[in-house]
Amino acid sequence: MVKSKLRQSDWNYEETVDRIEAIIDRVESGELPLEEVFEQFAVAVECLQECEGFLARGKDRMELAIELLANEPDF
Repeated sequence: MVKSKLRQSDWNYEETVDRIEAIIDRVESGELPLEEVFEQFAVAVECLQECEGFLARGKDRMELAIELLANEPDF
């Protein structure tokens, strides 16, 4: 299995979700040999981890923004 790490600026959440969905479709179709199923599963797991990290970072940014707003003095 060849892993290609994209630079952070090249990564896109929606494209990664599309890639996961394409992998699921191929696996469910039954067209892949078993070894390829295992390889594609590993790719899908890596993509899911990337998505989870992206969402966690976004959540942290939103929580920080809310905290900053809550701490602003009233004028």
